[in-house]
Amino acid sequence: MALVAGSMLGIGIFIAPPVVAAQLDRPGAFLVMWMVGGLSALCGALSVAELGSMMPTAGGDYPYLRRAYGPGWAYAAGWLQLLAIFPGSLAAMAVGTAKFQFPIVFGSSYDVPAMLGVPMDPAMFWAVVIVVVLTGLNHVGVVLSGRFQVALTGVPVAILVVASVAVLLQSGHDGAWSGASADTFELPGISAIALAFLPVYFAYSGWNAAIFVGGEIRNPGKNLPRALVGGTLGVTVLYFMLCVGFLTVFSMDDLANTGEAGTAAARSLFGGLGVFVVTTLILLAMLGSINGTVITGSRIAFAMARDGQCVEQAGTLGRFGTPAVALWMQAGWTIVLMMSQRFEQLVNYTSAAMLITGTMTVMAVFVLRRKMPDQPRPYRTWGYPVTPLLYAGSSVFVLIMLAKDLDPSVFLGMGWFIAAWAFHRWVVAPRREAAAASSASD
Repeated sequence: MALVAGSMLGIGIFIAPPVVAAQLDRPGAFLVMWMVGGLSALCGALSVAELGSMMPTAGGDYPYLRRAYGPGWAYAAGWLQLLAIFPGSLAAMAVGTAKFQFPIVFGSSYDVPAMLGVPMDPAMFWAVVIVVVLTGLNHVGVVLSGRFQVALTGVPVAILVVASVAVLLQSGHDGAWSGASADTFELPGISAIALAFLPVYFAYSGWNAAIFVGGEIRNPGKNLPRALVGGTLGVTVLYFMLCVGFLTVFSMDDLANTGEAGTAAARSLFGGLGVFVVTTLILLAMLGSINGTVITGSRIAFAMARDGQCVEQAGTLGRFGTPAVALWMQAGWTIVLMMSQRFEQLVNYTSAAMLITGTMTVMAVFVLRRKMPDQPRPYRTWGYPVTPLLYAGSSVFVLIMLAKDLDPSVFLGMGWFIAAWAFHRWVVAPRREAAAASSASD
């Protein structure tokens, strides 16, 4: 549950509300969007819980996609995760954390790289440090990184819940609700809804984190569904409380222009000391989210390498029993993405790729029930077939609207996917068939 909650509770809940408020100028519609995002994530968690309990193994979506759709589609989805989803998430969260939280928490020390003549923007420098340090922590052991994850998730989540309740109980802060009329729940056009849902989807990403370490969880048939559903439900409630709190403090126009809502709300409510305390809690939560993503993302390369679909060395365990090569490959590509794209581009690029692979994984529940009807399923998707269809429907809707509006992020994600599928179809598969034929003749 700490891994799921920590992976979800990232920079998204603090940078997404201003983006959503800019698209939806009604407080009721704003909250509806966050409720829809939470419902979508919960439907996804309920669906993949069945997959995780029936096939508990490292590698997350990849083993399920291979069984459901075949090696070519699994290869394409796996490489989309390797090239976009996990390194893109890490890059966006690390850059956002270094940009918004580090200057407040570390003060003048934030500019030390510039003082030392480091030819790099301070935010970029500290983002690289975050990725390298947490990758190193995961290199030396999953138990150590797991305990670090529990601490980074539990403490800030508990205090943020208390802070949210305190904000809601305060009087004198009408915020966006001041003068609200009957049209507070009025929704804008379809395109605006799609653009608002994309950052919400990014904020809720991580609901499937536990399946990536399924092979390392005791009693996965029981504990995987608990982790997936419990972690997702808990974060959904917390997000809703935080968003109601933001609307209590800010008008819709003010919220749309805050940049990062958590620190701005703390400054408005508590002054200088409050900003430092709340920002420190947010920083801890961000580090927990980044650490959870480092843990889960590296298992994709590990599983693919074990299947002969990635660099062979990525499928080996180091002397600490962790996929060391996969971890540092992920860190390297993350740094490349940070250097080559702006923060907003990273968020859209990652979210669009998540929509593609997430939809495929959830729909695998239908495919595998038909292909593997006798496979033991310790947990079966609650609300089937409605829950997986709700998740897939919301994702496909956003993808269609982004494609309709010629959003480059969705085309880049689709481009990676199609290129990987074509490479497997015309290069990887023929080579494996030729190798198999040669081995048979020998």
